[in-house]
Amino acid sequence: LIPFCIAVDEKYQANWHHDVIGRKLEEALEKVARGDKARIILEVPPRHGKSELATIKFPAWALGKYPDIPVIVSSYSGDLATDFGFKTRDLMQNENYQVIFGTRLRADSKAKGKWLTEQGGGYTAAGVGGGITGRGFKIGIIDDPFKNREEADSETIREKVWGWYTSTFYTRQEGNGAIIVICTRWHLNDLVGRLLEEEEKARASGVKEYDQWDVIRFPAIADEDEPHRKAGE
Repeated sequence: LIPFCIAVDEKYQANWHHDVIGRKLEEALEKVARGDKARIILEVPPRHGKSELATIKFPAWALGKYPDIPVIVSSYSGDLATDFGFKTRDLMQNENYQVIFGTRLRADSKAKGKWLTEQGGGYTAAGVGGGITGRGFKIGIIDDPFKNREEADSETIREKVWGWYTSTFYTRQEGNGAIIVICTRWHLNDLVGRLLEEEEKARASGVKEYDQWDVIRFPAIADEDEPHRKAGE
């Protein structure tokens, strides 16, 4: 994934944490291709390239390899999700992209936030809390479900996001797929906190089938020794 990012974007600069995230996303896509499910949580501070890699370039790369899969991308704002879709769409029409992959967009379906490939896959952008109509997903990405700390501090908004996730977003899966939640953590009981709490409850109760999340967490300042940095760096 990282070599692809560099090939299609001459300005792209990858750090070690991008490489770690990229490998996890690669694993997730291959799980989906095998018919398995993947669950990833990315906890990364603002302005550290998480959206550029996981929300914009990863869907383009995934559709390049598997052009028949449906993708849904959501964010706290429908306009922001549409902007992500616009950037992914333009990337897939990039000359270098079309040298690497044979995936092409349908000429009659190229809207910024909803488009299809010639091979039957496609992309749908949606705001968190809104409806998702017309398509399901094999790859579902939620990028920052809360706009800021103020929203995350609101119990009403937290409950609204959780209700949307369980009743709308989660139900759009087509069989086993990948769900990727990307966020800056603002509150212990935010969407990520609820997902991990539900996982713990399921494990403790002995349920056989439940979502097991692979958490990739990089605080701005390391709070313990990591493979690439020491505590305090």
